[in-house]
Amino acid sequence: MDIDIILEPDLTPAQIAELGSAAEGYGIRALWTSNYFAHWDPFIGLVPLAQTTQSLKMGALAVSPFEMHPLKIANALLTLNELSKGRAMVAVGAGEGNLDAMDLKKPQKVVLAIREAIEIVQAAGRGGLKTGYDGDIFNVNLPCAYDWLSASPPLVYGTAYRPMMMRMEGRIADGCFVGCTPPEIVEPAMEAVNTGINRRDEPPKDFRVNTFWGWHIKEDREAAFRESRRELPWRARKLDPELTSLYLDAGEVKTVTDNFQNYVDAYFQHSDDVKGVSKEISNKLASGLTSTGGLEDLDAEIERFKKFGRAGLTEISLRLHADPMDALKIIGERVVPALRDI
Repeated sequence: MDIDIILEPDLTPAQIAELGSAAEGYGIRALWTSNYFAHWDPFIGLVPLAQTTQSLKMGALAVSPFEMHPLKIANALLTLNELSKGRAMVAVGAGEGNLDAMDLKKPQKVVLAIREAIEIVQAAGRGGLKTGYDGDIFNVNLPCAYDWLSASPPLVYGTAYRPMMMRMEGRIADGCFVGCTPPEIVEPAMEAVNTGINRRDEPPKDFRVNTFWGWHIKEDREAAFRESRRELPWRARKLDPELTSLYLDAGEVKTVTDNFQNYVDAYFQHSDDVKGVSKEISNKLASGLTSTGGLEDLDAEIERFKKFGRAGLTEISLRLHADPMDALKIIGERVVPALRDI
């Protein structure tokens, strides 16, 4: 099983290139930039990395067609793909924070919209838009030949939290990013993805299945938990009771649900102290929904990743936070070798 990394959105292109060069040396498969509002552009920010590395794949995660028309997503992706000589990727999803920031709305048929977006982006890189695209939600009315392309087509993932989206992406996309899925529920997620794959006219040559996973392993165990607690409002579909109940009793689940806004407030205050919720409860969630702890916890996390691999994931994307080079060193020296044959 391969390891990818996901970086914070406020890192400069120079910092991304530095981290990416180190990641390539460690055998990391890919580096993803986060697509947030009021931050560095996730495609442009990867250009220095494309110019200074040879084998590392790179992509933007996640880009919504409700903030950026699929044709413009394709233009940005294909430009990066040319600069990187065929190493670019994108993960297309419904979107959340960016849509809120711009007060943009989603259509009623979200799965259909994401399917059309993936089809347009894929077709752009494979000569399939020469006569345009006629969709129910998205259209390309003029011929787009993309005669300037020379690199192999980029991978187009879809992001999914629910079975219907997973099934569609298994049938249409080059890969599926099953979001924030702990090992306890990865098997049903894979069943949904495989249902879609089995509906294809021809089996895919190399369908990729990835997941977003928070990484908070540090030499200082207490610092790791502080960092992890701050990030909790964005875990598990925004602390969905369906997932928090895997680690908490009914009363604790209600406490977390009732105080979700306090989690959000603590995040924006850069605090791990969530009003109304004990650190014990938050620590249970941190341990269940992310990799959190000290170096003494690393072997247990590697075993957890092996469960992902046995379930059918082809890679796992580890989301780095503070001190990303320190995190990358641990991942590169300890995690990548341990998962090489999974």
